[in-house]
Amino acid sequence: SVGAELVTHSDTILGRESLNKALLMATNAQLRQLAKKEKLQDFGLKKLAVFLETKFIKPTKPLIMGVANINSDSFNEQSRINTQNGIAKIEAMIEAGADYIDLGGVSSRPGSEYCGREEEFRRIKDIIEEIYKLNLHEKAKFSLDSFDEYCLEFALNHGFKMINDITANANLATLAARYDAQFCMMHMQGDPATMQIAPKYNDLIGEISDFFEQKIALARELGAKKIVLDVGIGFGKTAEQNLLLIKHLEHFLKFGCPLLVGASRKSVINHYYKSEVKERLPGSLYLHLKAFENGAQIIRTHDVAEHKQLFDMHEAMNQATLW
Repeated sequence: SVGAELVTHSDTILGRESLNKALLMATNAQLRQLAKKEKLQDFGLKKLAVFLETKFIKPTKPLIMGVANINSDSFNEQSRINTQNGIAKIEAMIEAGADYIDLGGVSSRPGSEYCGREEEFRRIKDIIEEIYKLNLHEKAKFSLDSFDEYCLEFALNHGFKMINDITANANLATLAARYDAQFCMMHMQGDPATMQIAPKYNDLIGEISDFFEQKIALARELGAKKIVLDVGIGFGKTAEQNLLLIKHLEHFLKFGCPLLVGASRKSVINHYYKSEVKERLPGSLYLHLKAFENGAQIIRTHDVAEHKQLFDMHEAMNQATLW
């Protein structure tokens, strides 16, 4: 016994039907213990253990993704780097505890327009080569925030391990599969130039869930094995819709893919507490803590050290016991 409860139909014990529906009620700790026990059993219960671990059990600690933007127009000046100071800033984030570094050559803030492949490649080429030369890709996982196949393949050829695509172009799954890379697909209503012009949903959770279901099916058909999902905080959502997505994030655990959330210093914070980008760290920490509690496995942030401290203390608090 693990202390959980299983509710069945009153006739189930009589064995009149070969299959019966049941309702399992358990805490995360009970689910982990149950999954561990089921792994030792026969009769298909090993599959049940995998199902419980991938669909319902939330991570005990998130992975932290530090943001490095090699451009001059990203909304947060703090994240901007260049080929001169970029390596030092990346090394500092790794030293502070970053599990991932997300490099971006193009701004996707509301109202922004794509600079084109040639300009994007010009921005990222030198620093990617330097990252590879210094073997930094062996100290943390690197992702490229891009939807351009040429730029992405260049990064993957230089040790990058994730495609971070805000357009969720499932056709990039072929590229991800070729390099055994993670493939992060983000939900966005519209495009960066238009996404914040009166975003509207009839069923916020349902529509985004349907979007992911279709994208995952196509990506898997094209060979992607390591899919990550991002609900797209600030990408075609109102302030309240952003909060609702974080509040109900665990709905998307059903897909069995790691969930990435990036609410770092975004305007949703300004909507509820008037503040400049540089003043939004407390709000970012709160939103990311709630996202983690609701199932996020990867937290994308401009403030690595502060988030590392937050989640280390959160883990310590959860582990503290009187017995």
